[in-house]
Amino acid sequence: MAKRFAVLGGYTRGWQDVVDDALPDDDERAVQEAAVTALREELSLISNSESLVILAGSGASLGITNAVTGTTCAPTMGSLWSEVENLASFAKVKAQLSTDPIAARNLEHVLSDAQARLALNPSDLSLETFIAEAEHIVWTKCSFVAEDSDLESHELFLRKVARRSTRLQRTQIFTTNYDLAFETAARRARFNVIDGFGYGGQDFDGASFDLDYVRRRPHEPLALEPSVFHLLKLHGSVDWTASDGGVQKVYGATKPIDPVLIYPSAAKYQLSYQQPYLEFMSRFQIALRQPDVGLIVVGFGFNDDHLSAPIEAALRSNVGLRAVFVSPGVRDGSRAKSLDWIEQLIGKGDRRLTLLEATFDELVRVLPEVPSKEERDAHAERIGLGGSRQ
Repeated sequence: MAKRFAVLGGYTRGWQDVVDDALPDDDERAVQEAAVTALREELSLISNSESLVILAGSGASLGITNAVTGTTCAPTMGSLWSEVENLASFAKVKAQLSTDPIAARNLEHVLSDAQARLALNPSDLSLETFIAEAEHIVWTKCSFVAEDSDLESHELFLRKVARRSTRLQRTQIFTTNYDLAFETAARRARFNVIDGFGYGGQDFDGASFDLDYVRRRPHEPLALEPSVFHLLKLHGSVDWTASDGGVQKVYGATKPIDPVLIYPSAAKYQLSYQQPYLEFMSRFQIALRQPDVGLIVVGFGFNDDHLSAPIEAALRSNVGLRAVFVSPGVRDGSRAKSLDWIEQLIGKGDRRLTLLEATFDELVRVLPEVPSKEERDAHAERIGLGGSRQ
């Protein structure tokens, strides 16, 4: 039988597998159907929270393919390592670096090791060249989104999580990915993106997150546009460049002269508390402390301490937070300790939390559709049209 996904929540009796094939056992089929129904209801509660926060990691991009050839576009850490390993500059510095990260093919640790050694010996041109070439590979391989990229899942995801009632807070999508998947999907699906660069602006200004889109019609009051969301790129973007102490967005096929990215290394935690990343981290922490907040974490393995810590703190202190954590490796033996702890909370009866063993594409399919008439709007209209009671 082909398994679609597996789910663990306060509404299941342990991990519940859900399969595509018809089950001969009526009781087992009923159990699975009940689990899927309960999961959809939980996802609906999360999606309709006053504040909706999404954290999308690398797993949210791994399923992107070329629409013509069907080939996978997004790089994995393994494929990035293979490219870096073949550099002539790597061969020159390999003997200087620690053997364990190299043997483990861990690009993040190898770059961290090289950067630390360069800091101790700034005149080492071999190390400097290797680091620059390795970072260039990361930028190049993550600049894969093009007009022939299949972003159907990302477009549908936006329609399901970002087209909410305008009486609710704008959906905030935080992502560690450098690529332009969400921006391109938003353009194709006719969404407006508030990303810190103003209305089509070029220079980053964190205050622009406090602006919004409204619709103006003759003889009608101003109304908020429904298809708008915030996009906050926690580790930078392939179309950002450093300029005069600030950050600018480049357009078209122009390559940034000085890309603004937090590359894979141990410096991620430190760099995330510098601008413009400080603005994103601040808003991430504030968002998780809202009294009625839904959190969807997808494709994130909890390997970045600077992001894992705020989530864990919110789970401990914010009883108004409901969350689902989605990854194909969410119950692997090698998973992060944070996921062990979340499963323990669920086992102790924490009904706010759900673990979903699924890909980004599978999450998109199981997410409930946007209701044709959001209940909050319908209720407001009933109260407004009914007039005051005598």
